[in-house]
Amino acid sequence: MRPQSTRDAYHLLERWQQVVIMRLRTGHCRLNAHMFRKLKLTPSPTCPCGLEDQTPEHVLMTCPQLKPIRDKVWPASVPLRTKLYGSRQDLETTTSFVSQTKLMV
Repeated sequence: MRPQSTRDAYHLLERWQQVVIMRLRTGHCRLNAHMFRKLKLTPSPTCPCGLEDQTPEHVLMTCPQLKPIRDKVWPASVPLRTKLYGSRQDLETTTSFVSQTKLMV
């Protein structure tokens, strides 16, 4: 077994939070883009908002349907890298956002 990296706050999260963060980091998740392209389980990769593919980046950064929740969770602009690779608090905020959106990732 490899020792855990002390640099990645991912290792400090609860298991369910680790799963959410890793799925968002890799894109191997239940969002339409992955479910369509890799698994052919959805009819389209497009987000329900209709603007672009439903990817982790789209959900976390630009989806207009999720903007009210995103603005509540992150009142100031936060880079995608921070949302996915930041401090423990940053990662917990990201998992809280996903929970509040009720998205299945």
